[in-house]
Amino acid sequence: MSTWEENYRQAASIMVSPEALDERILQQARTFRPPPGHSRIVSGTAGSFAAIAVLVLLIHPAQYLGALTPGGAADARHDPLNDWQLKREKPITVTRDPWVRLRSEIRSGNYVSLCEQWRKEQRGHAEKSLPRDLAKEARAHCRLLPQP
Repeated sequence: MSTWEENYRQAASIMVSPEALDERILQQARTFRPPPGHSRIVSGTAGSFAAIAVLVLLIHPAQYLGALTPGGAADARHDPLNDWQLKREKPITVTRDPWVRLRSEIRSGNYVSLCEQWRKEQRGHAEKSLPRDLAKEARAHCRLLPQP
């Protein structure tokens, strides 16, 4: 059973319909009578539908939301049904790409760091070689910059 189902069952077990509402519904149900002159089957069917209507009215969630009994609903701030959606934590940002900083500089139009890294690689002093996309950018842009 998932968390929201457990929370729903706990909240539903706490809910109780107000007695004033129950009495009003039962009084209305007592007024339901089949018209005289019909057979027993029609009378029994009408009584069954009246009982179902009473049950639906007693179970319907509108009464717990305060629709029929203002001020009779539970305090909404402490209602566990309001917290049905899980709180999302901030996403963990793990950068597994060591070239993220260099790529962001290129996107902003700054090719100086890229050209420095590319020249180190050309001289054989670089620890890591540039990825294919960065090497392509370096070949396209770094020839224009002066060598140190």
